Amino acid sequence: MNRYVIEFQAKAGKGDEAMTLFQEMKQYFSRRHQKTLEVYYQAFGTPGSFQVAMDFDNLGQLEAVAGELRRDPEYKALADRARNLFTDDSFRTTVYYRI
Repeated sequence: MNRYVIEFQAKAGKGDEAMTLFQEMKQYFSRRHQKTLEVYYQAFGTPGSFQVAMDFDNLGQLEAVAGELRRDPEYKALADRARNLFTDDSFRTTVYYRI
């Protein structure tokens, strides 16, 4: 199993909009890809910090979903909205392997 994780930092005053966008993304991934997008908001520390995670059986499955996302106008519209909500240094991505 592999876990794909992205960390985001919302721009000042954009936290509520980010939460709304993540709810829409959770619905999108469930409906279009039968995947669960887990979204976490940092309780203590830097305000507006989010982490999202999605599990994949293997890297091939992750690559297949990524390929579909690049061609999907619905996802592109969601991603375009994200660009206005998060700082430029956001989008720190990590892939973990379960051991």
